[in-house]
Amino acid sequence: MGRALKKDIFGTDVLGTPASNTGITVRFHDGSALRSDGIIIKQRGSTTYVVARIGAPTTLFTCTLVSGTPAASGELSIQGSTVGNLNNDAVANTSIAKLTKRVATDFSGNRYTWFLENDSSADYIVLTAI
Repeated sequence: MGRALKKDIFGTDVLGTPASNTGITVRFHDGSALRSDGIIIKQRGSTTYVVARIGAPTTLFTCTLVSGTPAASGELSIQGSTVGNLNNDAVANTSIAKLTKRVATDFSGNRYTWFLENDSSADYIVLTAI
């Protein structure tokens, strides 16, 4: 699995709590709908994570990374950006296939170093190609 995600990487909280809006935010399917207000609580494997909705601390979901939009229960999408803040530019946004403490890998096998940036509304992943 490589180096697993820890709560704190380089002084930034990457694993959040449902009560806060800090940490890696994700989109996931909870069995009834696509949720864009998810946060990673714990890493179970190289592509499997425990997530929860921000503000809903009692319901946890175990999800697996997928390349597109999560369409079925238990699917998860993590996006990173090569140009800064996540936006609607599909060229700049990258779907992450595997995330470790120091390296993010996309579904094409490209590897990136990464860090979390905050734009006052949420944290997002900034990628730099290796």
